[in-house]
Amino acid sequence: MSDANTWWRRLAGEPLVHFLLIGAVLFIAARAYQAHTDIYRIEVTPAHVAQLAHKYALQFGGPPDAATLEQIVQEDIHDEVLFRQGKTLKLDADDEIVRRRVVQKAQFLLQNLSAPADPTEAQLRAYYQAHAAKYAEPPRVTFSHIYFAADKGGDAAAEARARAALARLKPGVTRAPDLGDPFPDIYDFSGYDAEQVARVFGHTPLIAAVLQAPVGRWSGPYRSAYGWHLLYVSARTAAGEASFDTVADRVRSDYAQTAQDAANAAAFAKVARRFTVVRADKPNAPAASAAK
Repeated sequence: MSDANTWWRRLAGEPLVHFLLIGAVLFIAARAYQAHTDIYRIEVTPAHVAQLAHKYALQFGGPPDAATLEQIVQEDIHDEVLFRQGKTLKLDADDEIVRRRVVQKAQFLLQNLSAPADPTEAQLRAYYQAHAAKYAEPPRVTFSHIYFAADKGGDAAAEARARAALARLKPGVTRAPDLGDPFPDIYDFSGYDAEQVARVFGHTPLIAAVLQAPVGRWSGPYRSAYGWHLLYVSARTAAGEASFDTVADRVRSDYAQTAQDAANAAAFAKVARRFTVVRADKPNAPAASAAK
């Protein structure tokens, strides 16, 4: 024990140790002072002023004059003072809006760093073959309808009026909107697919009816978001495969987007590998990289 005390006394008496301790204290103090003073020192560089002028030119179509530029710089300094004061008060902590904005800016800096190489026609055709279902032509229907408003006497009454009108329709009649109520849209539709029908009538049983109702005669009634309808389907084409030439522009656009998405994902993964995720909410889960 005495040997240890003697060693410590000798060490404490060494001038070199005093020098190192004083140096460490001064270094820590200098770093603390620098961190404290840097936030209150706003340096307006020529490059930053040029950036402000460039933003102005992009917005207004020309560079600002000297007085306008000085006003822009002063406004920027004003905002920077408030921003730094907010940081000293830790106003950015636990603020979801600030967090979301930082995420958006970081994502913007990571994405689209370089455009993918132009694909060859062989690559485009291979992509088309791998995603053929995406480019298939949907079933299309040409039809007319008669509308019965549900707000006239209630839903059941509207359905009953539709059934009565169906019984009065004679063979050979292909359109008869006057037998029903005024409809806020058109009565005749040519070559519509299911999604186009849904945009008019809503995602309702009428869509299935348009795709399945018999061709060449009236049928119904069928429910839509508006009320009840009788349908006369005059033509229907089945789904079919679109040729590569007819969808080449779509294929090229989709290929480019897929390639860009892959490049963006790789850029994020490169950054995410630096981070370790510890799931405190799952005690048994081991720490893992943030890259997926």
